[in-house]
Amino acid sequence: MKYLLSIVLLSTLNLNAQKLTEIWEVEGLEAPESIVYDSNSDVYYVSNVSGQPAEKNGKGFISIVNSSGELKTKQWITGFNAPKGLGLYYNHLFIADIDQVVVVDVIKGEIIKRFNAEGATFLNDIDISSDGSVYVSDTFGGNAIYKIKDDTITLWLKSEDLNFPNGLEIVNNKLYVSSWGVVTNPETFGTEVPGKLIEVDINTKEIKTLTKSIGNLDGLVAVNNGFIVSDWIDGSLLSIDKSGNSSKIKDLDAGSADFYYNLTERIILIPIMLENKLLAFKIN
Repeated sequence: MKYLLSIVLLSTLNLNAQKLTEIWEVEGLEAPESIVYDSNSDVYYVSNVSGQPAEKNGKGFISIVNSSGELKTKQWITGFNAPKGLGLYYNHLFIADIDQVVVVDVIKGEIIKRFNAEGATFLNDIDISSDGSVYVSDTFGGNAIYKIKDDTITLWLKSEDLNFPNGLEIVNNKLYVSSWGVVTNPETFGTEVPGKLIEVDINTKEIKTLTKSIGNLDGLVAVNNGFIVSDWIDGSLLSIDKSGNSSKIKDLDAGSADFYYNLTERIILIPIMLENKLLAFKIN
């Protein structure tokens, strides 16, 4: 879901008043989790877990999908364990891979660096600030956020108040977090009380809860009138207004993961992990 645009420049789009029309579908992926757009090449990069989400099996890979919805290269970069969140900063693609952040030079098409996140067990989403600082959530077991700055990775924040952090979105000096909720069944990642939207002040690290519990949240994108989030378990796409009220935009299938909002094309692209496909919806 990550892009190098100031969030304050995003449209004042009211998604609840819009219609989402499916325009294409990509099949044949393997547990796709995250997607990011490369405007220089006009392609999307998609992470494929290809196995269990916490399993180190070396089967994970990155795919390339063109802007017409064709699977250009299924296994572009391989050898990952369970790659999830993606973030693109200039020509460097950052990839969350369980306990490492792997960096790919998209021009060369090769891995150039690995950052070992000490203590991490489930690195998940990535967002990158305008100064190149990379923030990475550690969801299950970690309750933490890591930061890469000046070519060094550190444990930036660890707190139970993060409520099993998943999606990340930076707006000005705030880091917004869509949480999964406290896991009560480790085998299924089930929760008795689902997740919510959280705000973290980047300067002070103060944590605020912005909504009630609304779902097992995954993807997160900010728009001027609020946020869009995906509920992985329920499969729905939700909007959250500035007052913290949520409403359903679209019913989808379970496994709706870290989606991307292409502002220029007015397209929302959503990986459906459990069905091995990627859906693209036009905002009308």
